[in-house]
Amino acid sequence: MGYMSDPERRHAGDPRHAEHERWLLELGRATYAAARVAGICFDLARILGGVESADMYSDPLGTLINRLRPVAGRGSVPGLGDFLIQLDEARDDRNDLLHALPVAYGLHRRKTNALGYVRNFFDVEDLGAVASTMEAAARVGNGLLYQDGGAAIRRWYERARGTQRGLPNDESSGVSE
Repeated sequence: MGYMSDPERRHAGDPRHAEHERWLLELGRATYAAARVAGICFDLARILGGVESADMYSDPLGTLINRLRPVAGRGSVPGLGDFLIQLDEARDDRNDLLHALPVAYGLHRRKTNALGYVRNFFDVEDLGAVASTMEAAARVGNGLLYQDGGAAIRRWYERARGTQRGLPNDESSGVSE
């Protein structure tokens, strides 16, 4: 039986498929891109929102996104509101991928609260679409993080360094190195 007429080997998500290694690499790329989005949200909440790092270590992506909503509401970071909309859409893609279950042809996603919903990740292109969405969100988030040329990060770093040395957590202490 030829490859295309063999229904068990039509998709790269099938471990017997010739392109399965490529599918696995794309799965890794999409997964890493999803982790990058969470990392950007963590940094934005920490640097621009003033949230303590230790308070976020176990936060899932949805909680990290929600920590950014008050910052966006202040209007002090141009583009953050639009980024939150992008994140909501990217989070759907991320959740579909990371909560999908392995099946013979790759990964298969269903939802308890939407029984008719089905999303499959059987081919490299399916995974690439998620990776592209995540990478785009990470780029936008990174741009927001550095929108002031890195000044907010430097201020955060100096405050954090001062706190680690037992100095007051503000810049008015007059103490210098």
